[in-house]
Amino acid sequence: MPLEPCVYNVPMALDPQTSRIHGLEPALAMARCRAHMQDAQRYTLGPMPVAAFMDTFLKTTSTDRSDLLSPRDAFNAVPERADSAAQVYEPLYRALNKSTKHKARCPGFVFDQAIARSTRPHRLGYAKPHICCFTPENLELVEQADQAARVELGYAELIIQVAADPSLDLFVDPDVDTNDVDLAAHDFIQNASNDRSRHENITRAFGLHISFATEIFARQHRSFLFTVSLAGSLARFIRWDRSGCIVSRAFNIRDDPGSLSEFLWRFSKLTHAQRGHDLTVRAASVQEEELFRDVIKEFVRDQLDGTEDELEKAMSMHYQPGHVAIVLVRSQHSSDRDETPETFLVSRPVVSPLTLDGRSTRGYWSVDTATKHACFLKDTWRTFARPRSEGETLQDLNHLGVRNIPSLAIHGDVLEDPDGTAQDTQTDQFVDEPWARRIGGKDVIVHRRRHYRLVTYTVGYGLQDLRGTEELLHATYDAFVAMQDALAKDKRLHRDLSVGNIILVKEPGRAIRRGYLIDWDASIRVDKEGQALREGRAGTWSFMSARMLSFNHAEYKHTFKDDMESLLYVVLYCALLYLPHRFIAKNLTALYNGFFEEYQDFGPTIYGGVGKTANRADRMWTKLVRFESPALQEWLDTVLNYHSPLVDEREKYRGMWELDKLDAFWSNFLETHELERDNRTVNKISMVSHYDPDSPPTDPPTPPSPSPIPYVDFSSSSSSDIEPDEGPERKRSRLDYAQLARPRSPAPARGSRAAAPPTNVPLRRSQRIRDQQNKSQAASAAATAAPAAGPSSSRQRGATSARSRGRGRGRGRGLGRGRSRK
Repeated sequence: MPLEPCVYNVPMALDPQTSRIHGLEPALAMARCRAHMQDAQRYTLGPMPVAAFMDTFLKTTSTDRSDLLSPRDAFNAVPERADSAAQVYEPLYRALNKSTKHKARCPGFVFDQAIARSTRPHRLGYAKPHICCFTPENLELVEQADQAARVELGYAELIIQVAADPSLDLFVDPDVDTNDVDLAAHDFIQNASNDRSRHENITRAFGLHISFATEIFARQHRSFLFTVSLAGSLARFIRWDRSGCIVSRAFNIRDDPGSLSEFLWRFSKLTHAQRGHDLTVRAASVQEEELFRDVIKEFVRDQLDGTEDELEKAMSMHYQPGHVAIVLVRSQHSSDRDETPETFLVSRPVVSPLTLDGRSTRGYWSVDTATKHACFLKDTWRTFARPRSEGETLQDLNHLGVRNIPSLAIHGDVLEDPDGTAQDTQTDQFVDEPWARRIGGKDVIVHRRRHYRLVTYTVGYGLQDLRGTEELLHATYDAFVAMQDALAKDKRLHRDLSVGNIILVKEPGRAIRRGYLIDWDASIRVDKEGQALREGRAGTWSFMSARMLSFNHAEYKHTFKDDMESLLYVVLYCALLYLPHRFIAKNLTALYNGFFEEYQDFGPTIYGGVGKTANRADRMWTKLVRFESPALQEWLDTVLNYHSPLVDEREKYRGMWELDKLDAFWSNFLETHELERDNRTVNKISMVSHYDPDSPPTDPPTPPSPSPIPYVDFSSSSSSDIEPDEGPERKRSRLDYAQLARPRSPAPARGSRAAAPPTNVPLRRSQRIRDQQNKSQAASAAATAAPAAGPSSSRQRGATSARSRGRGRGRGRGLGRGRSRK
């Protein structure tokens, strides 16, 4: 039986705490929509003329239109505006599926109301696209699947998302006769900030559209995707890739049914690759799947000392039966395009991309089909302008003998078969087109990205899986050794010390798993003063040094001490979330928000570090928590004093924040202290204040992945944030949109302290309703028994509740305003 030409319904990474899909918590759906809408302002190009859109992206050589159903009056049943989206997509669905024996709107494909299979269609966290386009064979698979699953997004070729009214169209086209002056000032995204209800409706509608596109990319192997957006009867075509999206001008499908009909007919004539599928991934055979399962199971058994049940759970993080694929990797320096690529087996990734643009990295435990050994495969979209890839950097560091870093196996750009051209984004090619309008008063600048794969022989578990204090301090010291070696042997800074970039590997003859410092694609060489070759920040927001987070960050050059500070924050983060201490959940949440996630925006500048700066002065945050491990407490107190001694300790610790001083202390500490080996304790971070009231949570909150929000180097092309040997890079680390809803206090005066921890956590909406009902009943009973009683305090309670509900991302601005980012 021949294998399918492309792979559908790809597994997504699981949350190890809940065994649910990581990053898609239903209760945080609105937070994700808001975040996607903010992102869209900096990567959206439009409005591209409809005919030009089709001629550019849906080229076809077919001249036989005998299978095209006549477009005449095709969509007259679709209302120009309606009271609900259903009143638009239901007649549209019927019109799209209309066919005769030999003619159809989209020959060879069928349309389906995916929204009808949602278990809770009116809740954002459970919603599915209004209309999906499938192959007939894939629609059968979708219909056989559990209704609660989201397989529609794993099989969709195209989606159509609908808003009820043209006023809910996010985009605003200039009039065709607009003069040049007004055209230059025209803003493509409407500013609905003065109408809160419309603002929220637009955010829900198009934010959900972006969410679906993002999830399709995560559930399929794709280089790009087409979707259609409708607001009433006004339609737009959209093409998405890892640089951004291109949006067409709007057209009325009632008055111009031919444009939508032509688009769908052309779409039906495209090959798999022309519809955006990555054909360098194919389904594995039964024998290949068995090989993958056996090798990974044995490797997991070697890495973990656990029961069979624990082994099976660990296997589920890397393997989903029936979903194993072959990934092709070509050597970067191969001069022969006809050379057979190496092949690697993969199944469930440990990291799935949760944003639309950027590196969009997937990470897999994989199996080399030639050696039958386990390895790690990184699938990402690198910045094309960077002359050196991560693999080349890693190869140099391996050659120089840098310790505790991954061992490179193979790396290379992903090439299309059979023509051998590289898989590059295309959105960036249209930034200078005359139809490309400003957004938020700024020109939109996106950068070219190229699909890239890297394989290493080093495979391990994330630092979040640490077993105790001993493993935490040993593994992070191992990373410190790698940092020192890279500086001494290659004059290189890592610049992205984070929880996600240290892995734990069990090695023969070693009782404690070794820490390896991975992800060197943000690294940069230093000058003779030990400073990065160019100014600007890079890395993961939660762990950046206070200096690189500050308002004047663009003037600073990264140094080794910034990386040292980041490593200190990695230890503190892991200790707070995964080791025992005496700190209640609501205070831990406040500390997490104020120390790791705090940020402000001032015009185009995103800055933070207020909490970290305050902690340097008087331990504002860290003095609140005491760890049960005396040794860990001693280590933290000492290293915090090395970094920034308190007033009465300054003489004692003066000059101690140096590489050699920290290394001497840390290495001696590990030799002389007995550390707890198995004292792991998972401490919860509350996300209740960010829950979407329409989508109540399904599970208790779990410790979140650190968020790099706001993105480092947010500005579209700030020259101060571009490294000379790397091009206009915008580093994007593992994201958890649970954190993108993080509220912030109003921007304080420079030098002021971070906000004090909140004294309570808002109740869930359902609980607030029950409490209010109980209070109302009690008030009614009291009023009956004592008519002379004083006035109710319900107004005061209502005001308090409104303030609690009003806490949002804090970055919420008019839809017409842009933001800068990394």
